[in-house]
Amino acid sequence: LRLEDEHGVFLLKGRASTFKTSLAGSVEGDFVRNETKPPKQPFFLLRHGQSAQFNVIFKPTLAQRLEGKIGLLVGDVCMTLVELVGEGHKDEFTLDGLKEDTQERNAKSSLRKDIIDAVRVNHIEFGHCPVGKRCRRTFTITNHTLTQVMRFEWEADTPFQFSPKVGHLHPGCAKGITVILKADVPATFRRHLVKCKVTKINFELPRRKVLDWDDQMCIVTWKDITWKDPAARWPKREKV
Repeated sequence: LRLEDEHGVFLLKGRASTFKTSLAGSVEGDFVRNETKPPKQPFFLLRHGQSAQFNVIFKPTLAQRLEGKIGLLVGDVCMTLVELVGEGHKDEFTLDGLKEDTQERNAKSSLRKDIIDAVRVNHIEFGHCPVGKRCRRTFTITNHTLTQVMRFEWEADTPFQFSPKVGHLHPGCAKGITVILKADVPATFRRHLVKCKVTKINFELPRRKVLDWDDQMCIVTWKDITWKDPAARWPKREKV
């Protein structure tokens, strides 16, 4: 395998099962001793019916689109098998745990910029949901800044509901978001666009004294009721 990587942002690492069955002699030793910088051209022997598994790791050092290639060298012939493409970013606010739109990606034939734009779309696939019942999907929002508190608000309409819909996100923190689809009549939704408004906010109090908040949180007050159960050691309490 030949890894072509101009910026040194891709890593090719064999899995443990590959070391045991496929890699030959000194190459296996090189992989084990230097896991952080594997050799550019690992050679391995595959017998009939055997397979080898490798992990490709992308660790960008630049906030830009980056490319690489993995070629297969058989004898003196080298054939490109896999095109590697990734995009480094320094976004302050990200959505995590969402899937790429594979239908949009597979509709194209080349790994050009239009494909990258399609893969970047944050995509939720609900599938077939029974009419009148709630279908739930979850993902995470993350604040990557070190000092800035952010306020988020989902601009969603029926039949999609976000929970929480409005809230604060403290520096370096993440919050789980649940999306609920409930349709009262048969309907089909394809690439239904939902926007999230994100605003940087400041507090008068020191940040360490500001509690987390979103619209799913509430303050509960309890009070003692007037009568006391004879068997109880303390007055009964009820929620207000």
